[in-house]
Amino acid sequence: MATTAVRGLSVAVALATLQISGNANAGSLVESVNLALASNPEIAIRTSEASARRDEVRQAEAGYLPRVDLSAGIGFEDSRNATTLNDSDLKDKHAQRTRREGAITLRQMLFDGLRTKSAISQQAARHASAKADVCFISEDIALQAAQAYINVLRARRLVENGRVNLDNHERVVEKVRKKAKSGLGSDADLVQAQGRLVLAQANLISLEAAQGDAEAVYRKTVGNLPDSFDHPTSPSTVPGDLDVAMETAAGNHPGLKLAAADVEAAEALYKSSKSAYYPTFTAELGATWGKDQEGSKGTINDTTAMLRMNYNLYNGGADKARKSQTANLLNEAIEVKNRTHRQVDEEVRLAWVAVTFGQNRLDALAAHVRSAERTRDYYNQQFDLGTRTLLDLLDSQNEFFTAQSAYTNGQNDLMYNQYRLLRSTGSLLSSLNARLPNQAAHCM
Repeated sequence: MATTAVRGLSVAVALATLQISGNANAGSLVESVNLALASNPEIAIRTSEASARRDEVRQAEAGYLPRVDLSAGIGFEDSRNATTLNDSDLKDKHAQRTRREGAITLRQMLFDGLRTKSAISQQAARHASAKADVCFISEDIALQAAQAYINVLRARRLVENGRVNLDNHERVVEKVRKKAKSGLGSDADLVQAQGRLVLAQANLISLEAAQGDAEAVYRKTVGNLPDSFDHPTSPSTVPGDLDVAMETAAGNHPGLKLAAADVEAAEALYKSSKSAYYPTFTAELGATWGKDQEGSKGTINDTTAMLRMNYNLYNGGADKARKSQTANLLNEAIEVKNRTHRQVDEEVRLAWVAVTFGQNRLDALAAHVRSAERTRDYYNQQFDLGTRTLLDLLDSQNEFFTAQSAYTNGQNDLMYNQYRLLRSTGSLLSSLNARLPNQAAHCM
């Protein structure tokens, strides 16, 4: 009886330690998150996309700069024209010569209907969208890593509870066996106790299988299991008020930034479609050189300085269709942004409810553990005195085991939901002081 009480006390201490431990070394979860961020290919994919879009901005900016073209050629020419017809030295009035030519042209765009300006704005917005996408997936991966870490902790604690439950059933069986041998108990009680022992063994096997599943998910999400898992503390940066959480999400959530950037890109594309209704003006400087061209012998040198205008008057209605298309794309981007706002709002509120009620539920579950433990200990004493049946004792042990498991689940659910709330506000990475790849450092 004393041993049982000591074991019960040790379990209570272990539960309390699980709740408050982690102050000394809470970095293992952060290291797991960092490892997941460094190794996950999704971040590398989106980072490469962001880099490509940065290069597209530079391509669009080239529209403001001059363009220089150099061309040269050499080949055979057979000419019959006014020059050859008037050449008395040519019997068949054909001139066959080796033609040589070269040209260099400098063009500077002066006005293109604001097409270049709109293109730069569009590509800059697409670059911002790609960077926000990097942050979006990084926040998701960080939460997945945290969840995998917490689930391993949960599974290992549940296995420990299952082993303690199995030990307690083994002691009950031994106690009933001794009573049966002394004539104070029955074989029926022994069979009943052994049946509960087998059930405890089956429960432990299921819990060990669940632990294996949790560790497999961790390996997939993060990598190899560390030598030991530390119990992290609850994050201190969890918003203490729903309004604060909503304001933080409005300013930080990468999904909202991504949607806003997509709207800006669509607006720039719509403005670019209007450039087709304007003429274009280009300044051009050119020089050409030719030798033995068009039936003439000798060298030709020409230089030009031109102001050129081009104005398309009709192209089959393509410009009008393009303008209508980009207007519809802009409306689509706006509605996607509105939908994203609703999704983020729901995400924050659901996480807030889970954290708020999870804490209240955890307090009740802790009280249930203490009550179930006391009940089990009292029933154990009363069973020894003969005032409680074996069924009462077994049921009290099962209730204690169930209460322990519910508390462990509630505790880990609460911790996960706290990280989930940070993720819903777009501040999980900064709260963890996570270490991102260099290209994604802008997310911090």
